[in-house]
Amino acid sequence: MVGATENNGLEKFAFKPSQLELLAASLRLDNSDIESSMNALAELLLSISPTGVKIKRRRRSLLSKETVIEEISVQLSDQIYTIANTKSVNAVKCSRLKIVRDIVIKTDELTMDKWAASLAHQVAIEAEQSEITRVTINRMLGLL
Repeated sequence: MVGATENNGLEKFAFKPSQLELLAASLRLDNSDIESSMNALAELLLSISPTGVKIKRRRRSLLSKETVIEEISVQLSDQIYTIANTKSVNAVKCSRLKIVRDIVIKTDELTMDKWAASLAHQVAIEAEQSEITRVTINRMLGLL
């Protein structure tokens, strides 16, 4: 279980394995509609980590003013999680980058399930240190 304890020994925050799985499930995309799933994921990640999320957009077509999300990246601690819409039918590319002093030292290509589980675990670790993240995740999981 990922958690933190205050100095007086009282539990301050903890994720149960079932809650981590629920968080991971909310981070997975629906393959039947990648575009709207990317929008929902961007909103979710922005609510969890507003300063660590970067969203790359592109125009739907050459003359269109409407944009679609092409890539979402979120930096949590020394990890950057990236998910990109590859423009092919229902395909996304998920990766996790390890950074040290602003230099990428390792890149892992992950399946959607492994990416979501890894990101959920990292978000849980971040929630131990951030009251805003903790409250947002608890609200999202229906714990408040």
